[in-house]
Amino acid sequence: MAGDEQLDRWARAALERLDGGARPPRIGVVGDVILDRFVYGDVDRISPEAPVPVVEVHREVVRLGGAANVAHNLKALGAEVDLLGVVGADSMAAELTAELEARRISPELLVTSPDRPTAVKTRVIARHQQVVRFDRERRGPLPGAVREAFWQRVDQRAGGWDGVIVSDYGKGVVDRGLVERLVGWAAQTGAWVSVDPKPVNVEAYRGANAVTPNTKETEAMAGMPAREDAEAEAAGRALLDRLGLSAVVLTRGERGMTVVEPDRMTHLPTRARDVFDVTGAGDTAIAVFALAKAAGAGVVESAALANVAAGIVVGKLGTATVTRGELEDALGPPP
Repeated sequence: MAGDEQLDRWARAALERLDGGARPPRIGVVGDVILDRFVYGDVDRISPEAPVPVVEVHREVVRLGGAANVAHNLKALGAEVDLLGVVGADSMAAELTAELEARRISPELLVTSPDRPTAVKTRVIARHQQVVRFDRERRGPLPGAVREAFWQRVDQRAGGWDGVIVSDYGKGVVDRGLVERLVGWAAQTGAWVSVDPKPVNVEAYRGANAVTPNTKETEAMAGMPAREDAEAEAAGRALLDRLGLSAVVLTRGERGMTVVEPDRMTHLPTRARDVFDVTGAGDTAIAVFALAKAAGAGVVESAALANVAAGIVVGKLGTATVTRGELEDALGPPP
């Protein structure tokens, strides 16, 4: 396992790459856009109507989630972003659009589907503990006309991307045809295709460059345990071979990351100090990994910086991003 000093060197090298180009990398983020709603309150009693807690609500916060949160993380680090996803013809789409525009992310490439609601995840949180989450969404394949409109927008923009992130939350936007289309474009431009996967779609990711599953997703996709270091390496190598990938970056929570490439394996210890909320940590990890890779960093260097970023974001409440300054502070001055 790499030590902290080596990890810092790799992460710092990737961070320096972000300033090395003539222009910021342009990253295409394609997948399931979500609106995250957080309802905060206190619990002091149990309902007389049923054995459930009564939450006295103090405030509500709306954040970008899913592919939209990936785009937000990229924008916070100075990247140019094209966000492609599907929303409903509803008030939640207007709310999502307003959140995107407030963060200077264009909503113009989002496709509206009149038959599907905008995906919304609502989390009720009392005293820093999540009480319940309820989801408003529709899963399943996109209607034909919506799918065609979505693919047309991919074709219009994909040729200008330095990197591609597929953010799959299993809502039906991502399928084998979409990934094949993205891989085809990437082969022409040299861009990397990185996927934040869902096990149900594992076969759809064949031909991508990298996947960034967590432990549970890795075990489901590889069909074997991935808790211990040796298990994680074996499971990662199984996915590497099965899908023809260039890298598997396993995000393992308190165990850090395991990066599996055809010719080597690297364990990166976690950089998290305080863990308050893991919501959206995977979005941050793949955003930073793909951005560093697009800027010219190596796989392990990019993963090391993503590991540092994930360690920062889990110390924040709710769906969050990291900034260049926070990464610099976490790494400290060069030796």
